[in-house]
Amino acid sequence: MALAIHAFAQDKVVTLNTLRLETRADYTFNYYSKDSVNHGFSGKYLNVVLDGNITDKFSYHFRQRINSPNVGFANTFFQGTDWAYLNWNVTDNFFISGGKQVVAIGGWEYDTAPIDIYYGTEFWNHVCCYEMGLSLNYLTKSKKDQILFQMSNSPFINSALQSIYAYNLLWYGNHGIFKTAYSANMIEYEPGHFINYISLGNKLLFNGIEMYLDIMNRASFRQKGFFGQDFTAIFGIGIDIGDKWIVFAKAGIDSNRAQLPTENNPFDTWVIPGKDTDFESVGFEYYPLGSRNVRLHLCGSHNNIDGMDMYQANVGFTWKVNLLNIKKQKNQE
Repeated sequence: MALAIHAFAQDKVVTLNTLRLETRADYTFNYYSKDSVNHGFSGKYLNVVLDGNITDKFSYHFRQRINSPNVGFANTFFQGTDWAYLNWNVTDNFFISGGKQVVAIGGWEYDTAPIDIYYGTEFWNHVCCYEMGLSLNYLTKSKKDQILFQMSNSPFINSALQSIYAYNLLWYGNHGIFKTAYSANMIEYEPGHFINYISLGNKLLFNGIEMYLDIMNRASFRQKGFFGQDFTAIFGIGIDIGDKWIVFAKAGIDSNRAQLPTENNPFDTWVIPGKDTDFESVGFEYYPLGSRNVRLHLCGSHNNIDGMDMYQANVGFTWKVNLLNIKKQKNQE
């Protein structure tokens, strides 16, 4: 259902296609050793989502994370805005996006909404993935491939107007059961110095089974070896069991041996030099209503961080309510 709003006195109609509230709450138990245990309840996310059209050529997209900002240097309301951008459909196959956007980095873990991640890699946990920018998008006539070029503020910024940028090229492919989210990124971590990402997200989706394999290589042109020194690899699988259950498993590794831990000015500050981690995670999701609006989850994980084992149990619930759908149901009563 779309809510129509007549703008000014002109013959223009603004539509509100999505008005959604979503939140998640968890109980988490972390065990490092008998002398290091912590646990408790926490609210993970509280989001408001708006999507709609201004005309048939222009659409707007907005998600506000109310619970906390996603960039630490400025604790303001707008820093808690995940995205607020405008799309201009120049043609059926070409559109331009401008505003606060997701930094266009490949990989399916990175592409998953944070509210749907129970245990993430070291890279996912630290990267600042929302920045102001402009992107050019080309969609093939078959609608199976999208090529995106984006210029944005660097996710390494820690102050306003820092004069460092990210240049990102991303390919989304949708070819039968095989999906891609591949990117090549040149990201300034200080003026004139770049770190390169090559991120290859591969997904298979068939008969209620979803599997993905992400491989990311990160490298500065100032380090000795370009490939395999600083990387993240992830494998995940989810299996639908009927309409209400999904069981899943996930494993990953982060490693950065591109520099010594004692070196100053690291190229990569998301997976810091000397970091070496791996994890395994299993769990299930239960949807009591059959739809995806209400979800219960239980997840157990093991992580080895620089030789130290950590165990985590996480149980919680998520609800996502589209208020426009609620209004439509009330009108039908």
